[in-house]
Amino acid sequence: MRPYLKYVVFFTLLGALLAACSGKDFLPVDKEYTLTTDIKDGKFVFIGMSGDIRGQENPTLSAKPGERVSVTLFNGGEGQHNISFPEAKATSATVKSKNEQATVTFVVPNVHGEMEYYDGVGNHAELGMRGKFVVNESGAAAPSMNMSAPVGDAAVIAAFQKGTCGSCHNISGIPGAVGVVGPNLDKVSMEAASALKDSAYSGHAANEEEFIRESITDPNLYIAQNCPTGACSANVMPANFSQTLTNDEVNLIVGYLNGLPDGAYGAPPPSAETSVADNSGADIIHDPANIPAPIGKREPQVVRIDLEATELIGQLADGTTYTYWTFNDIVPGPFFRVKLGDTIEVHMKNSMSSTMNHSVDFHAVTGPGGGAVMTQTKPGEETVFTAKAINPGLFVYHCATPMVAQHITNGMYGLILVEPEEGLPPVDREFYVMQGEIYTAGAFGEQGYQMGDVAKLLDEEPEYFVFNGAANALSEKKPLKAKVGETVRIFFGVGGPNFTSSFHVIGEIFDRVYDQASLTAPPLTDVQTTLVPPGGATMVEFHVEVPGNFVLVDHALSRLQRGLAGILVVEGDQNPEIFNGTVTEGSGH
Repeated sequence: MRPYLKYVVFFTLLGALLAACSGKDFLPVDKEYTLTTDIKDGKFVFIGMSGDIRGQENPTLSAKPGERVSVTLFNGGEGQHNISFPEAKATSATVKSKNEQATVTFVVPNVHGEMEYYDGVGNHAELGMRGKFVVNESGAAAPSMNMSAPVGDAAVIAAFQKGTCGSCHNISGIPGAVGVVGPNLDKVSMEAASALKDSAYSGHAANEEEFIRESITDPNLYIAQNCPTGACSANVMPANFSQTLTNDEVNLIVGYLNGLPDGAYGAPPPSAETSVADNSGADIIHDPANIPAPIGKREPQVVRIDLEATELIGQLADGTTYTYWTFNDIVPGPFFRVKLGDTIEVHMKNSMSSTMNHSVDFHAVTGPGGGAVMTQTKPGEETVFTAKAINPGLFVYHCATPMVAQHITNGMYGLILVEPEEGLPPVDREFYVMQGEIYTAGAFGEQGYQMGDVAKLLDEEPEYFVFNGAANALSEKKPLKAKVGETVRIFFGVGGPNFTSSFHVIGEIFDRVYDQASLTAPPLTDVQTTLVPPGGATMVEFHVEVPGNFVLVDHALSRLQRGLAGILVVEGDQNPEIFNGTVTEGSGH
């Protein structure tokens, strides 16, 4: 080989090696952690897979300031995930499929105390995927901060009593520094600061640095008595600082907070939910009159059913929003109407913007999982299956991706009607109503964005009971409407996931009740209240003889106080032979 060819070969191989290794980080790391994602006791969690954190749920990680740390995350198979270390300004890539992995490497900031890590995808952090990262000179997982600092300590920053106080930090350079709580104010939210300026805390600056400085020294603001790790309303009290911070100490605190990434003052992790105004959620209520017309007699055919799983922030109540998981952006999902002998061709899509896998189980389908085994659908993908409708009736469908109860409570349920060969008797009005429960972290009626609470779900302690997805949805927003002399039919189902309904219309008697939604057995007649279990349905019919407002309830009437009410508005002439008298004040109806 000629001498110059040796150099050509050498540099060609070197170039290939560099190209193959491009993007890889060869700097040494001081600590390595490996975690996977899982569901434990109904909650999403990180599970340690390496070293002394093996098998631990949301393990406490630790390192020294300035150490280089590498964290590898495996997807355990349920939805999409990442792992974020906001104070280190480091977030892994999103792992979208089972066993997919991503690694994030960062230098631990020069901060002593606790940092937080969490899953930054969707609301997974609120569902349990968050843990602590302890930073101290020993690098051990034992917190070094003083958790019982006296009120007025120089390093405690005032925190507004709005939402959570934030995560804990220590700022080196301030004598006796303990956990510093960042204000619950997004760095880029100058509008919020301006609003505070016009609020009861008048005179506050709209400039963030001035706001932080005033927060530290203003004796009228709330300050954290202890270093809180969650909601701090019980640990917050108004007090005066017992000493004055030096200008250098103020500069240290301001500089520290300004060095944090946007939105990382310890309030809920940055996500779509945290940036949505209290009253800007989507209307997810399914109009009860929006159902397809009766089919009547015809030959069996193939009926295409299109469902798309979506995750969106919707209006749960006035001033209260919630992240719903829906079929086709509504709760309940679409009402489907097919004929006995038809073949349904189900196209199950999952929106690209979803953070979870979703699926559908039709109670009308004869086959494993009601179709759920064929429709476990990843975000951005579509699945298809066919099934023959061999039993007439009114059937529930719902998402059947673990944890199934969580998918249902978030809104993923609906009804499909399989008409018998001869069809149904004609009526003047048909309505579609479903009952569900919603388990929020905040109490019933609490304003603002509400996260779901898996612990309440597992304990069966809902904050809201709803018809068609939202509190008082069918009374204040989309009531049912009919006229005197008409016959009304209500297709009623319970998504649940946990509570049986004692369905009743106040001031009416059901002429016919198709018990358990059986359309082939003789109906019950002259029924006041009918029981419908979770995952069950019924069909009721009655004739309206007089005008007025007729209230739809679950006759477990305490639920009325948690948003479970609908109204059938009947217009027309009075009928004194049936109902006559003088209206009095104070009725509960």
